[in-house]
Amino acid sequence: MNYTKEDILVEREKRVSFQEELLDRFDKTLVFIRVNYPGIMKDNSTSQGIIMVMDKLLDAMFGSVNVFKLITITAEGPNITMILDKESLEVKKMCVEIEDNHPLGRCVDIDVYSSDDKKSISRKILGKAPRRCFICDENAMICVRSENHEFKDVVDYIEKSYKWFKGAVNEG
Repeated sequence: MNYTKEDILVEREKRVSFQEELLDRFDKTLVFIRVNYPGIMKDNSTSQGIIMVMDKLLDAMFGSVNVFKLITITAEGPNITMILDKESLEVKKMCVEIEDNHPLGRCVDIDVYSSDDKKSISRKILGKAPRRCFICDENAMICVRSENHEFKDVVDYIEKSYKWFKGAVNEG
């Protein structure tokens, strides 16, 4: 399906509203994960493959405390929403470990929300530096906002990371 930038913004607003409803309903930690795929065509075999890898990993880590899970494909691409019966700071620590150390961790954003204030828990609260760009290692938000890198370079990094991971898993 072809999406526009406006579709992505509308979907983001819907998602935030849905997340607030879930936080009110369950009063537990919410995890939202999406692939950092650039542009407006975020749904493809690579982004779907990465989200499925992350789904298996999150199930292994949080399956026993998982209260609710929804996997969807929207204008934002494939994503996972989970409600966990686990303390939000502990969940955030575990998710930062994935983002920083898993071979596909730099390809995803894993947001963790506390039911207390319904806000995303920042890396800063854990004493962690902002995420680094996978192309130049600068602050990722600065690179994204200023469009420091060519679209193709970002896509190539994600595609190569996923292909390498698939190959490594199939060999092991």
